[in-house]
Amino acid sequence: MFWRSDGGSPHPDEMDIGAYILSEYIPAKPLVGNLEVCFTGEEQTPTEACAQLRCGEALKFPFARPGSQPRAVAIKESKVLVAADKATETKRVVELSLESFFDYEPGDTIGVVPSNVTEVVDNLLQRLDLSNHADTTCHLKLALNCAKKNAKLPAHIPATTSPREILTHCLSLNFVPQKQLLSALAGYTSNEKERCFLACLSSKQAAEHYQSLILEKGLFFLDILELCSNCKPPLAFLVEHFPRLLPRPYSIANSPLEAGNQELRIIYSLLSHKPGVTTSMLGAKAKQINLEKSTKVVIYPRLSNAFRYTEQDLSSNKILIAVGTGLSPFLGFLAHKEKLMSQQPQQETGKSWLYIGAKTPEAILKREQLVAWQETSVLERLRMCHSRGESPSYVQQMLEEDAEDLVKFLLKSETVLYLCADGAKISQSIENGLGQCLQKALHLTEVEAARQLKELKTQGKYREDVWL
Repeated sequence: MFWRSDGGSPHPDEMDIGAYILSEYIPAKPLVGNLEVCFTGEEQTPTEACAQLRCGEALKFPFARPGSQPRAVAIKESKVLVAADKATETKRVVELSLESFFDYEPGDTIGVVPSNVTEVVDNLLQRLDLSNHADTTCHLKLALNCAKKNAKLPAHIPATTSPREILTHCLSLNFVPQKQLLSALAGYTSNEKERCFLACLSSKQAAEHYQSLILEKGLFFLDILELCSNCKPPLAFLVEHFPRLLPRPYSIANSPLEAGNQELRIIYSLLSHKPGVTTSMLGAKAKQINLEKSTKVVIYPRLSNAFRYTEQDLSSNKILIAVGTGLSPFLGFLAHKEKLMSQQPQQETGKSWLYIGAKTPEAILKREQLVAWQETSVLERLRMCHSRGESPSYVQQMLEEDAEDLVKFLLKSETVLYLCADGAKISQSIENGLGQCLQKALHLTEVEAARQLKELKTQGKYREDVWL
């Protein structure tokens, strides 16, 4: 088994693929293969080292700082900040302390280079009849009958590698399969029912089925393989047409003044079903740390932007708005401010307001620390809310309750607003709430409020760090 879906997705044992086969359909044009995998016969010793690091300078890592290369660093500590709670749909939240090899400021981010789960890779090697050659050295070359003009070897595959290394470190296995890929997979199964299902699902006539199964219920490639147990695409096809396994960005959640740039912390949440590739890897490594086993993770510093807190920001005002793990960079902001205040007691200090939302009061990260910062005037205003249980409320409601004070504070020349939240829905809801605040406090129309928010962004007074 590759993946066990939750109740929201059809389980392969319970799903009849025949119900999704139309009587008439025209399959999409299938993807073709232009690569070959050549084995040398030599065995390669399996290693945890990321294979992408051997691809040379031709391989770029997204948003990496100039001159900085990914490096394996030790995980010093793993700490559970929030326990999972199925009743409230609260995710497990973990904080990792990592070695650092670069200078950073609060708000900076790192790229974490992931690897696929060992069990998933082993199952796929078995499916592709590669178990006996999993660690055999191989290389890629263009096929003699290559039909693609200007075809190139993928830059994210080392010149010399092995099937296990490719599937573990180089290819994304959790992705939404496009129709041309499904059409091609139909040619790699010996089962007629599976062939018809895959071919039909790729067709325009079965657009509703594709929308329902793939886009709405979220069947990934591995789920498709579990549904079609006889499908065995060749490794060369996977290498050519599967996406690269890309790094995942994480905000640094502490101040460099706490550890002299020698250590950094990141915070991640772990889904109970279908967890992400990177969080699954981090979760497995965290278990090793808790068993007192040393382990490393590959990271690199990403380019800095305006979403950060430096010594020059000490005298300016901050409005910080976050939901869930979006609090991560602000923990670094406030820790940095606290350290600077103690180092520079004569320096004029700006005011900081924090609005934070979570599913339950217990899910608010480092709640006791936030309260302590309020008591010592690191935070002048702390507003917290939760969306589950009795009297649920949301961040945008708190903003609107404070509309008059909030807008007056925001429009001061030395005030900057920072928002860190889910970019799919939550950040837009909060932006709409801020628009309501402007309408209420300044007696603006909806259009005028939207225009003013846009101007605030242009002026650098409204800064966002959103994720999908």
